Amino acid sequence: MMMTKNIEDVVIQCGQLLMQSSAVDSKENKEAVQIAAESLKFCGLEMKRLDADQQTVIQSICFLDSEEADPSNAMEFRYSEDHGGSAVYRVYPKVGQEKWSERTVKWLGIFMMQLHEANSRQNLVEDAQYYRYHDPLTKHTNLLYYSERCDLYIKNGTICDYTAIAVDLDDFTQLNLRIGSDNCDLVLTRFLDWLKDGLTDNEIVSRISGDRSALLVLKEHEDMILEKLKHSEIRYGENPNEKVNLSAEAGIYHLSEDVESHHNIIQAISSTLNTAKGSMHLQFAYYDRASAEELERKKFYESAFEQALINEDIHVFFQPKVSLKDYELIGAEALSRWIVDGKMVPPDSFIPILEETNRICELDFYVLEHVCQCIQSWIRHGVKPVKVSVNFSRRHLSDKNLVSEVIRILDKYEVPHEYIEMELTETTIDADFEALKRVVHDLRGCGIESSVDDFGMGYSSLSLIRDVPFKVLKIDKSFLGDKNAESEERQRSMMKHVISMANDMGMECIAEGVESMEHVQLLKENKCYMAQGFLFNKPIPQEEFEDILSQQLK
Repeated sequence: MMMTKNIEDVVIQCGQLLMQSSAVDSKENKEAVQIAAESLKFCGLEMKRLDADQQTVIQSICFLDSEEADPSNAMEFRYSEDHGGSAVYRVYPKVGQEKWSERTVKWLGIFMMQLHEANSRQNLVEDAQYYRYHDPLTKHTNLLYYSERCDLYIKNGTICDYTAIAVDLDDFTQLNLRIGSDNCDLVLTRFLDWLKDGLTDNEIVSRISGDRSALLVLKEHEDMILEKLKHSEIRYGENPNEKVNLSAEAGIYHLSEDVESHHNIIQAISSTLNTAKGSMHLQFAYYDRASAEELERKKFYESAFEQALINEDIHVFFQPKVSLKDYELIGAEALSRWIVDGKMVPPDSFIPILEETNRICELDFYVLEHVCQCIQSWIRHGVKPVKVSVNFSRRHLSDKNLVSEVIRILDKYEVPHEYIEMELTETTIDADFEALKRVVHDLRGCGIESSVDDFGMGYSSLSLIRDVPFKVLKIDKSFLGDKNAESEERQRSMMKHVISMANDMGMECIAEGVESMEHVQLLKENKCYMAQGFLFNKPIPQEEFEDILSQQLK
């Protein structure tokens, strides 16, 4: 690097290079810093740059590389930084040196300003590189870093040495309200520090979002991490009371050599963590291939459901209800059947998935609307309708507009209210129980009767039929007994008393799952005269049911 003859030339040359610099890490920018450092020697100065982060003040100091420097006469140049601190540059003259002229001071100031510009640009390069892979709050690595390291270990064949873990802190929102956001930020940082403590440089603790993090730890360190997740005491202040006890839920994936990419790892631990969070009993959930397939199946039905409603791929089937006195058709239960590519999807493949969210409510209203369309068509064509029961999930109980929405749909199709029956399942939650009473009472006030579906399958109590004004009690098929069951007589005895009690209370009883004449005889003996089941008919498409309904009129 050539030397310049005076400070004016140094300033001009640095300025020209800085103006040519198109990026903070460009060749010109780096050369400007180098020229500045070397060219100071022309006046006996040696530049040494010392960086220190002290209360956001960054110091870059120029001084003589000699014991002859005179600190008492140093010139200081200070510049504000974007982050709120300041950069300080000092030039030390030699002891006994003549005072610098105003002209020299002026050019030194211009030179230092340009030097600061070059340094700032270079700092930006370093910051950009750092924050590409680090979380600004906790200074731990981020999701990008985690993803790239996973791919690196997959590529070099060491991924099978590791366990991937997704972590979510318990009750962190409440903690934020209790100790404040600043303290919570400190707690989160120290918690991640605590997880990282004892791990090797190749192991990873990355903050993903909020209080959720992802770990990649050697399998021999897995137990150590899980113990920390069960209980960690984290201090956030000097006061002995300024501490919190943390626990966390986790999704855990024991990695193997057949992992294809970081996408597979992140998806697996995220879904497994959600399994743990959705459980009342699990703190840690472990990924396996079966759960992955289940997740894919759930995702398929969740994503396809909305379009299935639009395309009407979900069909309403009817299962006839029969009087055991004369075997005449007296009603039907409406059931949903999803047909994909000409094949029927078993209800237990998608109904439980929809039950996990409020999407089941969309299905229930969809079925109700189609039933109302059918009844409207029957009436218009001179066919006397039978009462049709429609299943409604307990998830509807939180909807205060449920009854008014049901009435709106019935009135839209001009369906007399006595032709619709609402089937509602039992509940053991007090809040739901009160809502159930209100809904059944309000429906009855609008001329719509309700039935208890699958009575005896859960934790039915006598208060359910004592306090809730149901009209119909549906007896689960389990009460009919099983020839191979040791408890058959006990089950049938219970059924006898349930039917007797319901009859005494003015309720109607219907048995479902009737499959033999032996079942029919048993029901008659116990004075239950309504039934549905495969003995009479399976759930059938609308057209087949309408044929049966029409024939009954002849």
